Amino acid sequence: MNIRFATFLAAIAAVAGCATAAPKVHSSVHRKLQSAGTVNLIVTLAETTESTLESFQEAAYVSRTARIQALKAKLEAAHIQAVAPVSNLLSQESASTDALFADYKTFWISNQVFIESATFDLVAKLMELPSVAEIREEALLTASKEVAEAADVQELVGQEWNIQRIGANKVWADGNIGQNVIVASIGSGVRYTHEALKSNFLGDFGWYEPKGNATKPYDVSGFGTHAMGIVAGSQGVGVAPGAKWSACKACNQLNCPESEILACSQFIMCPSNPQGTVTDCTKAPRVVHNAWYSAQNDFWFKPTVDAWEKVDIVSVFQAGDFGPSCGTVTSPGDYPNAITVGSIGNTNTLSTFGGKGPTVEKRVKPDLVAPGSRIRSATNTSDSEYMTKSGTSIAAAHVAGTVALLLSYQPDFSVSEVKVALYTTTDQTGISQTAASNLTCGGLPDGVWPNNQFGHGLVNALNLYEGFRPAP
Repeated sequence: MNIRFATFLAAIAAVAGCATAAPKVHSSVHRKLQSAGTVNLIVTLAETTESTLESFQEAAYVSRTARIQALKAKLEAAHIQAVAPVSNLLSQESASTDALFADYKTFWISNQVFIESATFDLVAKLMELPSVAEIREEALLTASKEVAEAADVQELVGQEWNIQRIGANKVWADGNIGQNVIVASIGSGVRYTHEALKSNFLGDFGWYEPKGNATKPYDVSGFGTHAMGIVAGSQGVGVAPGAKWSACKACNQLNCPESEILACSQFIMCPSNPQGTVTDCTKAPRVVHNAWYSAQNDFWFKPTVDAWEKVDIVSVFQAGDFGPSCGTVTSPGDYPNAITVGSIGNTNTLSTFGGKGPTVEKRVKPDLVAPGSRIRSATNTSDSEYMTKSGTSIAAAHVAGTVALLLSYQPDFSVSEVKVALYTTTDQTGISQTAASNLTCGGLPDGVWPNNQFGHGLVNALNLYEGFRPAP
């Protein structure tokens, strides 16, 4: 056995024998250190954000911006105090001639620390800190992706079938196109010069790339552009073409490092310039499309969802593309407070790939469904090209756009009110399973609402508008 690794294991045993409980070190940390000598860490502090969020009084602030600024300040203050022992250790070690790590970043939104290329010795020192609850290897979450098929741009005439299916075009006819609402995405980025997206990019404070230095949005895979086209694109492909959009790039073509998603989460709550040096909380979005997912029952992102909810940021997630079996909804879509979206095709049947409930904790999911099979939207290869893609993340983009339409005429709705509005105005007629599926998931047949295949039903922007638009 490597002598240094043996010393590290001895340190674990020594700390475990102390009266004070040792922080939990995940086995993947041990394996990575043994094979590579260093490991990227996520260090979770013993002091969570839960007490700060629970004690925060939203009603005490006259404006949403004031509420965001106040919550951010409270989270930052609590974080500075909680992270001090770790920060002091890292500052001390950074001045040493023997480098124990390459870089680090702290996150007030979740009370965590990312440490790049940590060594055996640093992990042993972190284990000695009572303020540290957990030490694990940084996760690489999966970027949303789907098989794309080229589409002739000349075919793109008028509104797409999916836009008509959810009634968004009929809401536009009454003058509501999502104006005065900011929508955002966390994913692979967005091609901001695309003809369907260039006119409503937010601009200043509308783009951030945690690990890059690009000052303008771009897209490495095409998925982010496609999804944002559905949320807010013009040319007949988007649900809320009058909304302004922003984006944070956390993903490459395959995965999304956990630290970059956390950095994007803070950007969403109070956006910064591309350099991250100046913030403007007035540019915080009202709804976020999350184009990534993790394994089931993985609650690492819940502190962020909880913080966003306190400042009326609606988070929309995919149900995952691991159907047709029951019990296949991915995280964060299996969170109790997530808006989780499954998929249907243009024949009104459930997409076979769509994740279904119940969750590991027996929760009914998804919450609703939307068009997600063979949907045409913008792509990243040129400013005028469109592609056809499928996936529950694409379905989720329809719901994010529908939320933008709702918030345009009901700007003061809380996240809870948005959910009630969405779930009570769905279309439950004419949607069905494919004949090959014929499943009853979690003991709930299709005729019981909500169920573990369609949730409350198919999102319907027109029903939503007719049910919740202000009285004349």
